[in-house]
Amino acid sequence: MSIFLRIWLAFAIVLLVGSYFTLSAMQNQIKPSVRQVVEEILADNANIIATLIATDVANGQVQTPEFQQKMQQILSRKLDAKIWNQQKDNISQQLYITDSKGVVLYDSQGLAVGHDYSRWNDVYLTLRGHYGVRSTRTNPNDASTSTMYVAAPILWQGQLIGVLSLAKPGISVQPYIDRAQHEMMFRAVWIVLLSLIVSGGVAWWLRHGIEQVRRYALAFTPRSATESHSQDSGYAPSKPAKPLRFWIARELNDLTKTIDDMREALAGKAYVENYVHTLTHELKSPLTAIAASAELLQDDLPTTDRLRFAKNIHEQTERLQLLIERLLLLTRLEKQQDHLEQPLDRQPVLLIEQFKQLLHERSALIETRQLQITQDIPNNTTLNAEPFWLGQALGNLLDNAIDFTPQGGRILISAGLATDQEHSLRIQIQNDGQAIPDYALPQVFDRYFSLPRPGSGRKSTGIGLTLVREVMALHQGYAQIENIANGVLVSLYFKQT
Repeated sequence: MSIFLRIWLAFAIVLLVGSYFTLSAMQNQIKPSVRQVVEEILADNANIIATLIATDVANGQVQTPEFQQKMQQILSRKLDAKIWNQQKDNISQQLYITDSKGVVLYDSQGLAVGHDYSRWNDVYLTLRGHYGVRSTRTNPNDASTSTMYVAAPILWQGQLIGVLSLAKPGISVQPYIDRAQHEMMFRAVWIVLLSLIVSGGVAWWLRHGIEQVRRYALAFTPRSATESHSQDSGYAPSKPAKPLRFWIARELNDLTKTIDDMREALAGKAYVENYVHTLTHELKSPLTAIAASAELLQDDLPTTDRLRFAKNIHEQTERLQLLIERLLLLTRLEKQQDHLEQPLDRQPVLLIEQFKQLLHERSALIETRQLQITQDIPNNTTLNAEPFWLGQALGNLLDNAIDFTPQGGRILISAGLATDQEHSLRIQIQNDGQAIPDYALPQVFDRYFSLPRPGSGRKSTGIGLTLVREVMALHQGYAQIENIANGVLVSLYFKQT
């Protein structure tokens, strides 16, 4: 189960359980609350009516036809009221009057006259000076038949002469209870649904933050480092282009910073170890050649041999110097890629001027090898790039083209719009010469991989094309190399911004 579902499910369970118990408690409280309000109203009405009929009870007029007719007219009065969307057409109260001994003198229903009600709680408690109330079901097994009775004492000249009880059938207030419960349930369902949607959004927000931290951490695991090492012979996990920022919790920001600090520590250690091992391996051959030549020069040698060994020392020294310079350049480039908070200083570069300078720097070698250089670059072709790194990449490609082009061969330099939509500018350098072996094509951009130069059979440092690849990545572009008829074609694709 995903972290999103886990978080959302936890929110949902807590919300639903809490809502169920809260709603049940509130639903169960509605009916008692309504009954309390009804009882309070009945108590007021009972005491008002008891006061109004006290004279009639004292004078014995309760059992006269005139009194009974008057009460029937009052209780049967027609109403036309709409109370909370409920239509009320008649008075839904009943009453009976007892004497001071609890015998019924008057009953609005005409059923209990002459009966002894002295044992009913409403009458019994009122006759003894207490507040009298009772609730009785007509059918003991049916709660809807319950009727509430509230009694009030009938006083005349300070003496208790009888009891008046007002009755309110429960069924008359049930529509209001049902409506309140229905409204509460309707609103509760909407609140729960809205809360589930909001909790889903919060769960997704948390999951998004946690997933970012997880991916950020996975980028720096040993497996990532191993894969990077196998591909580039170095430890250089990719870091997000922008620092991670979470509005969710300070703890996630702290965790991200801790992972980043740990990454830098591990990457730095692995980076140094890798470069020490590589540098040791690459320095071994030239140092061995220098030591052997120096040892032979200590002997008494003919002038020709002495010059040959001295030249060998000079060539191996130049190779060491070139290797160190290239390694320093590559290290600087990788560090710039790893700290993208220092953006490239991009400037408009006029390509025809850039190649003019690069070819001028290599003019002596070009003339010596009698190479034919052809340029097909529109005069106004401009590339938005970092001038130093662009010059390094193009210079390395030109060096390779010159090295692998046979005496008197041709090199064609061109620039123009790319065919794909992502990268709008393409620079190509094409040279005559032997094709790259099929096994070597996938490896030409790998660090320290090099092919022997035609004629001399010597290999380069194997860093030049790696540097080209890194420069293109820094510019959000890519490099491509392929065999063509009678030569090799290298293409650089830049995304113009």
